[in-house]
Amino acid sequence: LPSFPAFIYQALRAKAKAWPLKPHSDVLDAIFDSENYFQDLYVGLEPYRNDDEIFGGVLRKTAPAVFGLLAALELHPTNEKAGVFAPVGGFRAVSRAFARLSEACGVQICCNTTVTQIENDGVHIIANGKSDFIQADRIVVNADLPFATESLLVSDTRTIANDNPQDNFDWDDSFDFSSGVVAFHWSSIYPVMTLIRTMYSFQHHDTPFNFYVHRASKTDPAAAPKGCDSIMVLVPTETLERRKEYAKLARDEAIERYKGQFDDVYVAKIRKAVLNRLSAVESLQGLENNIVNEVIDTPATYGYYYNLAAGTPFALSHGFSQLSLTRPSPRSKRLENTFFVGASTRPGNGVPLVLLGAKAVAQQVVEDMKTEQIEIAS
Repeated sequence: LPSFPAFIYQALRAKAKAWPLKPHSDVLDAIFDSENYFQDLYVGLEPYRNDDEIFGGVLRKTAPAVFGLLAALELHPTNEKAGVFAPVGGFRAVSRAFARLSEACGVQICCNTTVTQIENDGVHIIANGKSDFIQADRIVVNADLPFATESLLVSDTRTIANDNPQDNFDWDDSFDFSSGVVAFHWSSIYPVMTLIRTMYSFQHHDTPFNFYVHRASKTDPAAAPKGCDSIMVLVPTETLERRKEYAKLARDEAIERYKGQFDDVYVAKIRKAVLNRLSAVESLQGLENNIVNEVIDTPATYGYYYNLAAGTPFALSHGFSQLSLTRPSPRSKRLENTFFVGASTRPGNGVPLVLLGAKAVAQQVVEDMKTEQIEIAS
């Protein structure tokens, strides 16, 4: 708060050249001559002004310039914890830690179990090939909200099933979404000393092209065997294009059809472009020959593994109409006993915000059950 007046002064000076609520590209254009922009903060944010939208698109998909402040805060010399930190063992270590804590509190985790439909008093599941119904006083859904409201929650069009509900894949496309991602996960038999976390930008067939490279083994020795390396490349792409007719298909069949939107030819072109750009760095010229294992993810695989609407790991876009309080409520409007957590509900995207949102939902569930005098396991 003490620095807020100075912030406003700096934002308004020079005819508000750096005003943080306008499209980020407007601020960048006023400061830099280059037209090559990186994505904002998260790979999924769109920095470009959209002249077809009111206020340049900041009410919908265009990221306001305020997102550019976060990188500066992380790197500011007065920030003793400056930088970006990742957990040792990868983010899977975080989920495993939560699992251990949950089980220590008596939580039963059911693996190989698919939730196919949610009602106000419980969920339909398929486990070991058999259908069942589990009653519940409160239900917390960690599947992406636009996916859950369309594919899981009972509605007028998705009525309570008298027989076994089908596991399908569909989402509510009335929202605006962040970008999709094609991700390359490479295991290299030689260390790549040049990379830590890097953004690359270049022209590929007259198309602006940028991507993010992360070498986890630089800060986490557990990410690769000694003398080897682990590299991840994220390339922003379009999202899945929803096909209503696929909603009637079994989940696996629908996913196979969605994979066709990012087929092998499409992915191979992106991979070639990325490796060509990296080869411009002298120490990376032999990278392709050193890759001994490769895993590729596309919006279709992200949708399949994590129930993500439109297959985007960055969830809803971050225009003002879907930012903070204007993001969908964590409490379902359709089923009063159902709550949502994750990046598409409040407060928003990113690990810290998602965890804060999950904590708030947990506290709300406990308060609700206390109010209704429902016994809570200790």
